[in-house]
Amino acid sequence: MDKVTAAAQQITGDMVTTVAEQANDFVKEASDKAASDKALTLGEQIATYTCDNLNAKIPTIVTSITNETINKLRTKINSEQFTTEFIKVLQADLLENGEYSEKFLSKFDKLFDMIIKDAKVRHDKKESGTDEIDSLKLEIAELNAKLNAPGVSQNGAGYHKRTKRSRKSGGKKTKRVRFSTKK
Repeated sequence: MDKVTAAAQQITGDMVTTVAEQANDFVKEASDKAASDKALTLGEQIATYTCDNLNAKIPTIVTSITNETINKLRTKINSEQFTTEFIKVLQADLLENGEYSEKFLSKFDKLFDMIIKDAKVRHDKKESGTDEIDSLKLEIAELNAKLNAPGVSQNGAGYHKRTKRSRKSGGKKTKRVRFSTKK
């Protein structure tokens, strides 16, 4: 019986080992699956949180980048180096290249003509309407200056220097009128 017992123990031991290995594999697989699920859930949470934050801050980020870019461009455009390089480009590409030269010069001619016409319209307006208005304003200013001059009262009656006269009668002043006999 020793051999049967030993064989039974051997089979039992092998079965326990196999069951233990299967249980261990099952537990390991379940743990891996749980860890994987947890990692996926955590990854999804991180992705969602990151996307939400980015979406909330994208307008600010875009505005910030746009403003910074515009400021850099303005600084560069206002620099002496840019002006010099721009003039060189105008000379080289626009004036020396026949294709661009004609287009540029025709646009420049149109712009120059428009400026001259505008200047003429302004000059004509100045000649006709505004000179009359300006002269009236000048006349009004001169009249105001005369009215506000010393010796002139505000009601326009004027200031007359009176001489001392003795009045014998306490009556009313009268004007003397002279009649001429000459004809």
